[in-house]
Amino acid sequence: MRTMTALALILASVSAANAAGARSNESFIEQVGAYNEATINQKNGNNNQATSQTGQDNRVLTSQVNKLARGQNNSGNVQVGKDNFASTLQTNTAPNADATDVRFRNNSFSAQYGRQNTALAKQEGGKNNQGTLQVGDMNVSEVIQSNSSVTSPSASPVGGANNAETKQFGKENQAAVSQKSADGNADGEFQPGHSNASMSLQVGNRNEVATEQTSVGRKGEGVRNTAATVQFGNDNLASTKQGGGAAGSFGDTPEEQRANFTNASIIGQSGAKNVAEVEQANGANTQALFQRGTKNAASIEQSTQTFGTGNASNNALTSQRGSKNLATVSQSVAVPLALGNNNSLISQVGGSNVVNAAQSVGQQATAGNNNQVSMQVGQGNAIQLVQATGANVTNTSFTAQYGIHNTATVVQK
Repeated sequence: MRTMTALALILASVSAANAAGARSNESFIEQVGAYNEATINQKNGNNNQATSQTGQDNRVLTSQVNKLARGQNNSGNVQVGKDNFASTLQTNTAPNADATDVRFRNNSFSAQYGRQNTALAKQEGGKNNQGTLQVGDMNVSEVIQSNSSVTSPSASPVGGANNAETKQFGKENQAAVSQKSADGNADGEFQPGHSNASMSLQVGNRNEVATEQTSVGRKGEGVRNTAATVQFGNDNLASTKQGGGAAGSFGDTPEEQRANFTNASIIGQSGAKNVAEVEQANGANTQALFQRGTKNAASIEQSTQTFGTGNASNNALTSQRGSKNLATVSQSVAVPLALGNNNSLISQVGGSNVVNAAQSVGQQATAGNNNQVSMQVGQGNAIQLVQATGANVTNTSFTAQYGIHNTATVVQK
């Protein structure tokens, strides 16, 4: 609490100094215990850091470089325990050669309670924000953020910022977050990058989560990526990858258009040895996954083409409860000129269930929609589904199985 108060006072003093035209570096270090180390390197002014260490053999490494006249790097670290390590590397630079007077900031905070926890944060550019909380032993967190988008958070409701929040409670949990936002140029037209947002919560032991988000303007604007992963138990694994460019605008209002190139993902796992992998590209993809039990595995891949107009949305919801369930969903949409949607819902209750579903819309489809619903209750069930559409053709399938040793195969083209 004292550390946060001190950091607030530092920021206030720097703001006053900046108002007077000064560029200062501010640092606060509090150490209670033995053999604690704090190494601080600050360059060019407008760098602020606060460190509090209580315990033994804790280490903090902070390096801050500010290359903007009105930019700012802010870092805070709290360590309570033994043998904890925190590293923060911040470099504040302009998004491009014509935007050197922006007020972009990098903000980083980590808190570690326990033993041998590691928190790594690297921020480049500006508009990067990250917070890490570790409670337990031998937890590892790594956050890498890069932002060279000129879009100002105050100029847009979605802004162009990278935001990451990581919380780990237990032992030997690992969390990795990579976020990139950047502007681009296609055929002489400016294409902005947009925001990435990530939240990871792990409670238990030996859980792993990896989140990779990319919003880069190329042939279209960068997508808005949002991901949340929650894991309870032991030995759970979750991986989410989001990226791509907008397929084009669709909707009567800017809010509707923004919604049509947003990637959103939610993963919830409870139990042991659950595996979930999600990969989304181009937007607007929407995915929700819930697993409860042991040895569940779910893989969802959604993709849309980067050319053409329309929202080209993929939607997938998978819920598994029990043990040894497997669900694989792959959806692909090609929308040269018009709207195209894939929708899939899979729910399994019991054990040893298997579902494979694949949906695709052809390259020349002017409007194509696939809809698939699978529900299994019992043991030993298996469902395989393949759907493909042509121009103005819609495939719809509903399959429900109750009992044991059931098999269903559906192919539509």
